[in-house]
Amino acid sequence: MARAAKTDAAPRERLMKAAELFYTEGIRAVGINRVLEEARAPIMSLYRIYGSKEGLVEAFLADKDKRVRAMFEREVELIADTPRERVLAMFDVLGQLVSGADYRGCAFINAAVEMADPDHPFVGIAVAHKEFVREAFSRYLTEAGLRETESLATQLLMLVDGVFVSAQMHSDHADTALKGRMAAEVLLNAAFEAQPN
Repeated sequence: MARAAKTDAAPRERLMKAAELFYTEGIRAVGINRVLEEARAPIMSLYRIYGSKEGLVEAFLADKDKRVRAMFEREVELIADTPRERVLAMFDVLGQLVSGADYRGCAFINAAVEMADPDHPFVGIAVAHKEFVREAFSRYLTEAGLRETESLATQLLMLVDGVFVSAQMHSDHADTALKGRMAAEVLLNAAFEAQPN
């Protein structure tokens, strides 16, 4: 069994790397033959490891979710010392993400829009990812001393999604993220000012 796992490692990694095409060009636009050509892998490897194109897309989105979560948690902790600063640092990290040369929008928003079916498994992964972001905001707000966090956490998530989409449509990605951060700071200050002592 260990030998089989070792044999599958190379095609598994090549297929996952080729699956980035689903992000850069679209899930429906990229056919399985294109993925196999990019991965230099036979179709039987795809079927054996992932079962189908849909299985590969699902594995790709789950892996992307895991990597993006880890990146946000790591980077926010590096640049912010207090919970309140961490709320705004989410937008600083977002600025780094949308300014990347390979930025093609939010993979999760893209998948949800492309599938156009709230019950599709890919959309479920996207929704779970967005829930992670909302929960991170809620946690930081609670740690900062805000008693009612749910509404503001949802508003901040909406700002994040707005930055993702705006940065996809406009060329000044860093400025888009900065404006999102400024709007988040206004919301944050207003919430603390409105909180009874």
